[in-house]
Amino acid sequence: MAINPDDLQRRLCDQLCTTVRVERRPDGQLMLDVDFEFPDGDRYPIYLSEVPGGVRLSDRGDTLMRISYEHDIDAFLSGSRGLLLERILAEERVDKDGGVFYLDTLTDGLSVALFRYGRGLTRIYDLTLHLRSRVASTFYEDLADMIFQTADENRIQRDHVLPDIPNSEAYPIDFRLEGRNGGQVFLYGVPSRDKARLTTIILAYFHRNHLDFDSILVFRDQAQIPRMDLARLSDVGGDMVSSLASGEDLRRKLERRIAA
Repeated sequence: MAINPDDLQRRLCDQLCTTVRVERRPDGQLMLDVDFEFPDGDRYPIYLSEVPGGVRLSDRGDTLMRISYEHDIDAFLSGSRGLLLERILAEERVDKDGGVFYLDTLTDGLSVALFRYGRGLTRIYDLTLHLRSRVASTFYEDLADMIFQTADENRIQRDHVLPDIPNSEAYPIDFRLEGRNGGQVFLYGVPSRDKARLTTIILAYFHRNHLDFDSILVFRDQAQIPRMDLARLSDVGGDMVSSLASGEDLRRKLERRIAA
């Protein structure tokens, strides 16, 4: 049967109208009930308010509040994720005021603005759901930001290879820092079990070659590393930081170890 575009248009409009409703809350605020949902099934809270020349769509800070349940918001808004967030806001024409995402539109353009706004909130929340490789990359960038905020960049060497041990290119150091009294500090980021195992092998090799060094191991989430892998790593490693959320712990251990 041939598709009748006029009939299809009418049916589509009818169906869309039944999925978008304007409701008045007990406090008098207007809210849109629309089929945009978070992964847990809760619908996006999209509030309506009047602004000069039109209306404002706002989440009243709900999106960032949800993200804060499992993520450090300061870290989420900085580094590569912060840059991605700014790009999303620009592309979807969504503005940010403190922790609130909003979009102002003319009343006649409300339908287009609603879908743009919903798409924007979806893309923002999806920043928490990156593929593992993207998460690992973001972890290292966030870690580097914290290190360079604490230590003199002239005393930091990233992806360093030691010149005085056999086959040194097979045993790189994430961050080598100048330690106190002429020593050296090797700092490794550990976002996964595989990296925990690799770091164990590297540090054990350094010990076998009688290197004099201190080490700091920073986990993305130490609780996610299997117990035996963590035990082996602790046998050869030094200070440990359970996650980037423990930023003050990392700064304290760096300041105690590195040259002033």
